[in-house]
Amino acid sequence: MKNTGKNRSHVESFSASEAAALLGVSIPTLKRMVAEGRLDSFRTPGGHLRILAESVDTLRNSKRERFRPVRDASPVLQNRRERLEELTLEAQEVRARRELMKLQREEEDEAEQQQAEEEEREQEAAQRQAELELEREQLEHERTQDRARKESQRSTASFRCRWLEEANQALATPECRWLSAAQKKEIIDAVEVEVEKRQRGDAPRMAVILGHTIAALMERFQTEQQAQRQRERMIDAALWRLSYLATDQEKARATGAAREAIRRLDESADEEELQASAEEAVRPIQESVEKRLLKERVLQWAIQQLPWAKTELDALRVRRECAEILSELPEDVSELEAKEALEPTVEEACRDIEQRKARKERQSKKL
Repeated sequence: MKNTGKNRSHVESFSASEAAALLGVSIPTLKRMVAEGRLDSFRTPGGHLRILAESVDTLRNSKRERFRPVRDASPVLQNRRERLEELTLEAQEVRARRELMKLQREEEDEAEQQQAEEEEREQEAAQRQAELELEREQLEHERTQDRARKESQRSTASFRCRWLEEANQALATPECRWLSAAQKKEIIDAVEVEVEKRQRGDAPRMAVILGHTIAALMERFQTEQQAQRQRERMIDAALWRLSYLATDQEKARATGAAREAIRRLDESADEEELQASAEEAVRPIQESVEKRLLKERVLQWAIQQLPWAKTELDALRVRRECAEILSELPEDVSELEAKEALEPTVEEACRDIEQRKARKERQSKKL
């Protein structure tokens, strides 16, 4: 009989199926024997159950001694049995080698997977490090650009403030005293717009640029001022046509009408057109003033026709009645025609006053 222990010396464990086959039991029975402690076992990193070969041999030997026949078998049977055992052991060795190779492949696969995962983690870490480095570079670049931008803004602001101050100083000279506050503000606004379009490289030309800008606006203001003065002269000339007895309200109306009429004319209108337009606007107010003065003269004439014995009430009554009559007369009535229209009322008022005077004298004589 061959030494089976020598043949299996390199096999340290069996799988659950191999151990069950060697012991002649089912796999659930084998697992129960393991749970009961009758077989020594362990689990591989992949979770597979392995039975120690020594434990399997011990259990098999104990079974063999328990069921050994009373008499020895014949040599032929013994040889067959030994040959069967050798074949069984060889088959077990083949299975064990396959299982070992399988375990080795699993371990190699697991090692390769772990290595791949480790490499992937290293690549991710390297990529993250590169991304962080890129972010730091971008942040530093943005900070540099921001500092440069702020420095440029400060420099540009200083440049603009300087030339705005130059413009303010230019407007403070005696030659610019005739400018109004609104005109100075318009010039400063125009200068500010011009300065906003310039950069620091334009500094050598800024004095000439601002000088031209200010001169152009001042020339326009002078032209406008001369035109305004001319229009005011035309308005004053038109107002001279009003009677010196015109009220302040009538003068204000005439001034407003003349100014509005001139405003409607084009800027290119000559002096004759301005004068004609102003006079045409003042004419209705002038006629209204003359009518009012005519009415006042006629009413004053009517009061003067009353006898000296008149009272204040008599004068007020006659004035009221005459004013009603005048309001009904045509617009183009003359002073003579107005007096003729008032004569009946005045004569009647005179008779009433004389009659009242006579009654008072008679009463006085009786007393």
